[in-house]
Amino acid sequence: MDSAAASATIADLIHSGADTLTRKPSAQRVAPILRRNLCVVLLWCLLCVAAGCGRGAPHGPSLNVALALFPEEAHRYQHFAAQFEHRTGLHLRLVAQSYVDILHALHAEAGGGRGMLDLVELDLSMLGEARPQVRALDDLVTPAQRKLFPQAAWQTATADNRLFFIPHRLMWQAMIYNRVEVPKPPATWDELSAFVRDHPGKFALKGALYEGAVCDVMSFVWAAGGSERDPESPGSIAALNFLDSLAPGLNPQSAVFREMSVLEAQARGQVWLHFNWPFAMSYLAAKGLAPQIELSAPIPAGPHGTFSVLGGGYLAIPRSAPHPQAAREFLRYLLTTSAQTRLSRELGWYGSIAPPPGSEEARLYDGFSAMRDHVRARPPIAAYSALSNRWQRIIHEVLFDAVQPAAAVAQQR
Repeated sequence: MDSAAASATIADLIHSGADTLTRKPSAQRVAPILRRNLCVVLLWCLLCVAAGCGRGAPHGPSLNVALALFPEEAHRYQHFAAQFEHRTGLHLRLVAQSYVDILHALHAEAGGGRGMLDLVELDLSMLGEARPQVRALDDLVTPAQRKLFPQAAWQTATADNRLFFIPHRLMWQAMIYNRVEVPKPPATWDELSAFVRDHPGKFALKGALYEGAVCDVMSFVWAAGGSERDPESPGSIAALNFLDSLAPGLNPQSAVFREMSVLEAQARGQVWLHFNWPFAMSYLAAKGLAPQIELSAPIPAGPHGTFSVLGGGYLAIPRSAPHPQAAREFLRYLLTTSAQTRLSRELGWYGSIAPPPGSEEARLYDGFSAMRDHVRARPPIAAYSALSNRWQRIIHEVLFDAVQPAAAVAQQR
């Protein structure tokens, strides 16, 4: 698309917002629509800049790809994609945005009847909401390609026996532990309970009111035979009772900890055990703390085993994509062992390809490799946000407000 087309689309969106304002004067209704439209305007502007506003663009079609990347990641991803561009003559125009803004843009394009995005990356928790706006991909993936990712990764990308999303960069949690202070990390709930009793304040959970708290707690819920969809199930209550028993010995900052803050506390030695994503090991290694002091281990097993929550981003082709066949070509390229290996090495995305056995990297990610076959996904449902918010409130009340689990669940019906 050239700058004139971009300007026309932006004008259409602005007029659409104005018409909506006329028909629906409620600010509460208008705000989400304006936000979605502004997201598309921003994406058009960024794509225009990436294309040089039509000047000096490469020959052949371009793929407009919206990914949730940091600026440095975007630069490395463009370098990674160069091999695909050379082979196919297609050009990737990357737009680095947040998952939320990409989802808003997807909705806006679907409502507008025309699109600019050929591929979008969405967080796992958004798949249920995004599914009506994306194309089915049933015939794209071979049985051999399915082996690149855990079975749970494909299950959450599927609805009514149809595949709508392709895993892009997947991750799951493991336990990060201080091997100097904890030579033998706890492997079971009983051992974890004993550790918390003997070392108060040295085990932490990500307990802030956000999705990370749900990710930590789901490992316990599944290990107790509970259901992520039903906080009232016997297994869910059993998991909450176990967490209630740990609460007095948690690090006092657990109520506000998120991924980075708890990792920084681990690096300072204030925390000796916590659950986190693979990026934690590269962070600790860069500080000279891993593997010298910090390593990863499996999450302690409960009565029904050990489990880790699946996280990460998925790719989808919008129904309004201008170049759907070219987008499918890029997805096919990504679903190769060589491409996945390069993604892991060049962007530092641990996931589909395990580190070489015996390597320093393998030692760093040992706990994550051990959890690969014990991964589960949160439900890809349209109402997931409401379910997550309910879990977050229950978790906070049990861990930090001294509310008994059954009462906390009942209060949050």
